[in-house]
Amino acid sequence: MLLFAHPVGGSLLAYQPLVRRLTDHRCLGLEASPKTLAVDGPVESVQELAWQYVAGFADDGPQIDVVCGWSFGGALAWEIACLLAERGVRPKVVLIDSTWPEGHHPDATPAQALRSFVHDALRLSGRDGEAEVKTEAEAAAVLGMDLDAFSERFEIFERNRRLIAKWKPTPGELDVVSVRAVESLKSDWSTVTSGNVHVQDLPGDHYGLLGANGNVAEIERAIRDDHPAAPPVPVPHEKPGEADAAALQASLAKLMDTPHWRDLVIRSRRMDPDAIAEAYRELGTRGLLTPDWPSEFGGAGTPTRLAIELFEGFAASGLPDLVYALTVQIVGNFVLKSGSDRLKCDLLPRISRGEEFATVLYSEPRAGSDLAALRTRAERRGDRYVLNGVKVFSIYSDIAGSALVAARTGQEGHKYDGITLFVIDLAAEGVSVELVDTLQRERMCRVRLRDVEVESWRRVGEEGRGWALLDGALAIERTGIDHVVRAARWLRALRGTSGRPTSLQRLEGQVECATTLARAAAEVFLRTDVKATDTAVAKLYTSETCQQVGHEVLRRWSTLGKASGLDELAYEELFSGLTESPGLTLSAGTSEMMLSTIGTDLREESSRRCLEILHRFGGELVDTVIEVLEATGAGIKAEPLFAHSPTRREALEKTLAELGFDQVERPEQEGGLGLGLTVGCAISLAMGYLGYENAYRPCRAGISDDGACHDRCSSHECRLRHAAYVLGLGIGMFRTAWEYASTREQFGKKLVDADALMFPLIRSYAELSALGARLHELAEAGGDEGVVRRFELVEQDALVRVVRSAMQVLGAQGITEWSVASRFYMRCAESIGSLDHEGMEDDG
Repeated sequence: MLLFAHPVGGSLLAYQPLVRRLTDHRCLGLEASPKTLAVDGPVESVQELAWQYVAGFADDGPQIDVVCGWSFGGALAWEIACLLAERGVRPKVVLIDSTWPEGHHPDATPAQALRSFVHDALRLSGRDGEAEVKTEAEAAAVLGMDLDAFSERFEIFERNRRLIAKWKPTPGELDVVSVRAVESLKSDWSTVTSGNVHVQDLPGDHYGLLGANGNVAEIERAIRDDHPAAPPVPVPHEKPGEADAAALQASLAKLMDTPHWRDLVIRSRRMDPDAIAEAYRELGTRGLLTPDWPSEFGGAGTPTRLAIELFEGFAASGLPDLVYALTVQIVGNFVLKSGSDRLKCDLLPRISRGEEFATVLYSEPRAGSDLAALRTRAERRGDRYVLNGVKVFSIYSDIAGSALVAARTGQEGHKYDGITLFVIDLAAEGVSVELVDTLQRERMCRVRLRDVEVESWRRVGEEGRGWALLDGALAIERTGIDHVVRAARWLRALRGTSGRPTSLQRLEGQVECATTLARAAAEVFLRTDVKATDTAVAKLYTSETCQQVGHEVLRRWSTLGKASGLDELAYEELFSGLTESPGLTLSAGTSEMMLSTIGTDLREESSRRCLEILHRFGGELVDTVIEVLEATGAGIKAEPLFAHSPTRREALEKTLAELGFDQVERPEQEGGLGLGLTVGCAISLAMGYLGYENAYRPCRAGISDDGACHDRCSSHECRLRHAAYVLGLGIGMFRTAWEYASTREQFGKKLVDADALMFPLIRSYAELSALGARLHELAEAGGDEGVVRRFELVEQDALVRVVRSAMQVLGAQGITEWSVASRFYMRCAESIGSLDHEGMEDDG
């Protein structure tokens, strides 16, 4: 069955010329009516409208094979197709001149909306779209419609026009045929779906696509053709399961537990190209490099999370991890998502088998991290391009066979427009690779491109639209998985050689926080709409944490580097920690760039970003606590904010009990809800965020009858609840400083725009995010005494920096006795120190 989704006006008349050509198909059309304007309240989005239509489809009805839509109908068709895919149906999607808005669009006035409707109706009927109308009666007369019918159709038009103005497509994985008018605005559907995208440009404008016979014939062919083919939906027994994961993990463990693997790793660390090649071929032979890729490209279709776990496993052995990151995570996934079929078949199987490495060629002399300043050009000549330019700071180009190149094919419009991506053969004529000496073993190269011919099938994505793809690639580079794997290796070598493992506790805890954050950020592999900003926090925190481990090596190098009897691999790890750590905060965007990116995001929605850390533990519950217990909450407002008194504590405890929160962790067999420690941490977080004392105490150990706290309970659960409360205080302190800086002006500009002042505060936000991710993991999975202790040390150290940077931003305002900030400061002072459950100790 072929399903047509109505355009903005709600009528299906525009599709009549096309439907007449499809008499051998069973066609179903969705036409809007007043009933669709409000079902259970006004429809708020295109996604909600699509859900209403799909909810009306019978489960046992005929299967929908093709979903088609023009203009607004394309947006509706895409959202319907995504919902059908959730039901296990994968229709072909044909979108006719369907785009989405970029940036903010102001609401149209009633007069503008009326003229737009008349223009749309006239153009659809083949007439000139211009008509001067001032009232609905005049407009109905121009269109030859009854006034009641006109009002009904205009209401539908207005509703749909408002929906499309704010629509952002839902990311999906379906194949798309995108038919576009050459005179219309164009959107890149490859940024929305990870499936195949076939683009067909036809002459004319938006309305001419369904009005010209030649165009209608081409659209008919697009609907009838098996191009692109939708991949079959695997049946449940074909999906990789736990047995496959266990087999791959066992294969990796067996490989690594051999003297030969250790020898390969040591030689690889010394940049022996033969050893690196052999090690990766060994991994490829066992299917360990790309298990999450489709089988036709050498994978097994396993979850991406398993691929990340396997990478952590072989990288932890000491194998150079950037080879994998560049080859598989960046270039391989780029081609998998956006490359041509020929490029996929040509390159991906060789990468999967470990037979070819790849690198990226982005940076240029005097361009560095600023990709908008690219000068390398690609000139179109028939079915190929000719590239000229110079690339610098490229890693492993001397042993790679292919490279992903960013080049300019145009200069019009925005500074990022006109960038196109290609995968080139580094052995091609005109390519020269020169080694650049650095203090680290990993080799950097300068690559010169002189009249290098590249076939058009080697282009990745659309011409001139490379920036959107690059943005996603940078996000993958910034997850920080490679940083935390290195940091763990360097710490292991330090522990084995320094003789002072206790002094490394805080650093070990920080690496554990960074690892949790990096794994969470690695979920970007599962998304098609990822942007570089999505992983900026992870890049900042993981790279700077890894660099701190390198600095620990630096402090001790004069002793460690000369130690006698040092294990070969341990020496290589320490040497890499010494030499590689300076560049960790430079590649894939400097720390300053990350701080600027995070700052821009916080300026737009700082409150939501703060609450996101709390919402990880339970969104609705946190919102309820905050709503009820804010200064205006019932039973609380009688006491001034932050006031500490038995009355205040009683009011807080009473309110929590009335909400039922005193029973959330109690086991069900004891009459409680049995929701676990994570929910308890959520309540404690909210209390700290509001600046109150923590009245949530399901464990009464150490609490006297009057509520006074004496010896704090040393159980892991109570310590994690207290850590959650301290984290909440830190987020509240950050929020107070950020809101002040957003309104306070000095020297002609707002404080929030002064990078020198705000960067330390923004860095503290990244630390709070990392602490939140790790605390949630500990609350969910638990941890032994050492794990909890290390987290407390990291949190204590981080919260001191949060408070210090916040007070610096607040200035004199922050130290006045009546200010919220000063009360937060003292509450933090009382609570941070209590993380030292065992008193002062030598923790480095």
